[in-house]
Amino acid sequence: MKRRTLLGTALAGAAAAGLPRPALAQGAYYAGKTIRVIIPFSAGGGTDTFGRYIAQFLGRHVPGNPTVVAENVTGAGGLRGSNEFAERSARDGLTLLTASGHLNLRAFLGLQGLRLKLDGLEPVVAAPMGHITALNVRASGIRDPKQFLTLRGRVTKGITDPVGLVESLVALEMFEINYRAVPGFGGRGDTRLAFERGELMITTQATPAYLARVKPMVDAGEAIPLYAIGFVDPEGKPVRDPAAPDIITAPELYQQIHGRMPSGAVWNAYRVIANLVQNTRGTLWVHADAPAEARAALAAGVNAMVQDTAFKAAGERIMEGYDIISGAGLGQIKADLNAAPPEVLAWTRTMLTSKFGVRFDA
Repeated sequence: MKRRTLLGTALAGAAAAGLPRPALAQGAYYAGKTIRVIIPFSAGGGTDTFGRYIAQFLGRHVPGNPTVVAENVTGAGGLRGSNEFAERSARDGLTLLTASGHLNLRAFLGLQGLRLKLDGLEPVVAAPMGHITALNVRASGIRDPKQFLTLRGRVTKGITDPVGLVESLVALEMFEINYRAVPGFGGRGDTRLAFERGELMITTQATPAYLARVKPMVDAGEAIPLYAIGFVDPEGKPVRDPAAPDIITAPELYQQIHGRMPSGAVWNAYRVIANLVQNTRGTLWVHADAPAEARAALAAGVNAMVQDTAFKAAGERIMEGYDIISGAGLGQIKADLNAAPPEVLAWTRTMLTSKFGVRFDA
């Protein structure tokens, strides 16, 4: 499978802000020790698969060759394991957390009951994943994405956990399409099946799921790709999903319709949320106040691990064509989070609370 390099903000080439230099890692801080990797979700899911993939190889490359043990600490939709990491694990670099992009977003927004704070964490390694929105031709009656706004008030969107769909919701808010949320779906797969039956007008799926399950409908003339969520570079320019480069991004479609790029609070929210969710589809975190020697050893280990041919071969299926983010890309992820305007947090919280009843800590 051809490897796809993410061209979005995570690999913009910025210096790895805050990351200790790998040269400091020559001391064997981890020699004879065990690193525990908390996975706050059940075995077999995407986050679990990513966490175990990293855990399998990390100890081989971190100076000192520590034992790395992955452990599922499940409950309360990821809150139990995340809160254990945030509140009860020592800040010694011996406990790491595997998080999904949407768990990271929950921490960024301050979801009620979640004690994880991203400003107290440092990314060790991450993995991206794009999302694509498709339109059912039979249900909508249109075949040209530029006619999207003619559907104002008619668009039906299946809702599972609204925070877990937030990148697609913010895109709809950007278009001011006045969509109708249809609740009660168990997951994105359920919304896709309803989309196939013509019961929902649009569906947003992870790019691999779109390519495997929705593109056959496109090929048959039953659906059209409306837009990819895509990424946004540090200058605010849209970057296409490298796994689907022929599909325009939501900001590009907005520009085609309106003759200008989006702006204002919703655009600022889109720029932060699209990158956060998609660039951190899987993320391994360490406490930012762990010893510098520990963080340097982890950075050195990851830099060596991503060059390991066995690691690359094992990732062909797990990464679904995307490349691991390490080094400077991790620094850019952190820099983007630190630079997010307070208005983004306020706007996103207000939208999710007013429309979907999501609660956040004060």
